[in-house]
Amino acid sequence: MKLIRRTNSTARFCIYFFVSILISIVVYVWLRNSSAIEPFLGFNAQLATDIWNLFDNSAIVTNTAISSSDFNFEVTAECTSIGPTAIFTSAVIAWPSTIKEKIKGIIVGAAALFIINLIRILTLFYIGSHFPNQLDLFHYYIWQGIIVLLALGLWVFWMDKMVQSPLPGISDNQAQAT
Repeated sequence: MKLIRRTNSTARFCIYFFVSILISIVVYVWLRNSSAIEPFLGFNAQLATDIWNLFDNSAIVTNTAISSSDFNFEVTAECTSIGPTAIFTSAVIAWPSTIKEKIKGIIVGAAALFIINLIRILTLFYIGSHFPNQLDLFHYYIWQGIIVLLALGLWVFWMDKMVQSPLPGISDNQAQAT
């Protein structure tokens, strides 16, 4: 009986997760093809430039482009935390927990992923300025993997530290014993 409950819980999680991911993709494609995302892209570019100029007063921002004498960088939708946040949010929505736990998790996770992605933009700008031959490696491979792993890690952290509900298919007595 436990196996059936656990299997049903796992299947329910997978269905909710994949439906949420599909909805996220539809929303992302709509945003990507509209001007509604431009203010968010500009905000990312402006904030990254402001932080960069705290250490090296050489960058300027024009709309969504960050420029210096050494390197130019365009902040596109793929350069934001939208994708990793969609993965994280989909997992939070799918996991059995209270609405309050979900809202708290999504707010904390989205903020953390935004900050992590801002660090990503800054490090890529640094690499592009000082080690341009390494930019593609860091941009397309290293940071892509890191940010997805961090999104999944934040989800595990949320489940462990912020969700008070027992795991699916486990009784309250078993949950307290673990």
